[in-house]
Amino acid sequence: MQDKRAFLISITFSVLAMYLVYQYISKEDERLSQMYKESVLVVRATRDILQYSSIRPTDIETITVPKALAPAGAIDIKEDAFDAVAAVPIGQGEFILDNKLISKNIYSGLESQISKDKRAISIPVNVKSAVGYLLRPGNRVDLAAQFEYVLPKPAAGQIKTASEGKVFLQDLLVLAPGRTIQADPPKAVDKDVIRSLKNMKDDSIGKQTDTELREALNYAKDDRNYQTVTLEVTPQQAQTIVYVMSTYPESLTLLLRHSDDRQLDKREPATLTKVMGPESYLNKGNKLPPPVAIPRFKFFDYVGEGSVPVNAGGP
Repeated sequence: MQDKRAFLISITFSVLAMYLVYQYISKEDERLSQMYKESVLVVRATRDILQYSSIRPTDIETITVPKALAPAGAIDIKEDAFDAVAAVPIGQGEFILDNKLISKNIYSGLESQISKDKRAISIPVNVKSAVGYLLRPGNRVDLAAQFEYVLPKPAAGQIKTASEGKVFLQDLLVLAPGRTIQADPPKAVDKDVIRSLKNMKDDSIGKQTDTELREALNYAKDDRNYQTVTLEVTPQQAQTIVYVMSTYPESLTLLLRHSDDRQLDKREPATLTKVMGPESYLNKGNKLPPPVAIPRFKFFDYVGEGSVPVNAGGP
């Protein structure tokens, strides 16, 4: 009898325990369902991304995760991370956060932009030699200079020095005018900076919209009055540029090309003789032009402020 009673008590407690567990699981399921009901898109890495390397479209993917699991600052649009630079190493499967990226501007390095077999070299420029400061990253340019030199063995009666203008390098890629190495930084890269600005106690900054802050930030990154232009060149081209900069630094000029014009032309150097043409007295020899009579002036017209010539018949 006692065994039967103990058995019934154990069955009763077992059923009660199962009921309580069921109630707990039901409530937790409802709570978790409500918590993870809303989902968002996040971008994660499909491979290991090294520090300071450019992020390419094949390096990232978009997945859906519950909103509660999405970390703060997660990038939700793949295009916002394209061509950005990884500020820290990013592992495969790791979420792409805005504080892990830096745009290709004055805050990031340039080495990720240079081709493996090329070099970067900076050329001093001014408003005249840099096409009025209108150069942008990705433009292609030619290099020209004025070369003045002494002829090694001039013949009798010939000139001893010569001056020529020549386009000596063509189709060079502009990596950076000044310190700007990307014309349009990714939109999501500066979210963390904008968020920090909006949290500032300064009302003049905190009350500005995201668009206003982004425009101000991009304007600050754009070096508009730059003193150098950085080009991508081969090692041999770099030697040529170094020689020209050291010998003829004041005459170095950049010529902007169309982005689709990749043709390399061979042109003869420009000299004064070619510029003036065959009709110039320079090319005709020492023959002087016929003399022209210089009229005498009778008086000066102070009213009209002009000189009045003498008539042909005289006074």
